[in-house]
Amino acid sequence: MADGAIRDILERSTDELPDELRTVLLACVVDGMTPEQFAELSALTSETVNARLHNARNLLVEVLVRQFGPGFGGVYELHDSRSERITNAVTDRLFPRR
Repeated sequence: MADGAIRDILERSTDELPDELRTVLLACVVDGMTPEQFAELSALTSETVNARLHNARNLLVEVLVRQFGPGFGGVYELHDSRSERITNAVTDRLFPRR
């Protein structure tokens, strides 16, 4: 699948997230902000930001499973450090920082 198609799928999928989850996900995963930085800017606790980031990732997987079927859910587990590195590498490639 071409990068552009993957980017379109991810953008449409993230658009389905609730605003409070989408904002945290985009700020931390796409823009590279740390949860602590986002917490400070948004007047939230870092625990709240980390919880929202966790929930956003899980909900994003649910959205993608709905689009691609149940086999997608087992492709990557998003809760370990290796998966986080893979996720960050993919998003860096798809959404290069300016």
